[in-house]
Amino acid sequence: MTDIQQGILTSDGTDVQVEQARKQIHDWLNKPMRVSIIDGRVLVGVLLCTDRDQNLILGNCNEYIGSPSEQEEFRVLGLALIPGQHIQSIYIDENSSSITHHSNSSNISITKTNDHILDDDKSDC
Repeated sequence: MTDIQQGILTSDGTDVQVEQARKQIHDWLNKPMRVSIIDGRVLVGVLLCTDRDQNLILGNCNEYIGSPSEQEEFRVLGLALIPGQHIQSIYIDENSSSITHHSNSSNISITKTNDHILDDDKSDC
């Protein structure tokens, strides 16, 4: 194996990038997030779980048609499974304990790609 193929490994033999991605996802657990899916709907809830296929489980989930706003009607879903192939983008509010509170907080926006973040068989539930 060449150095390029081998990559950088940690002391326990795992790839450093995989470990960094796993830590980042672990930090996002129980954080409020907004997930845009390819049919135009937006799901707002708390990240409870993900897996290697990029599926997400959101708790306290509400469904909006278009962008969530104060005047827009929504449907309460409760617990929702979002298949990874339907995710268009993810917006994470890292410092807020509430979905509706976004002022003075650190926000992260993620655009979905077809690449897997984690390349192992473990899930972060």
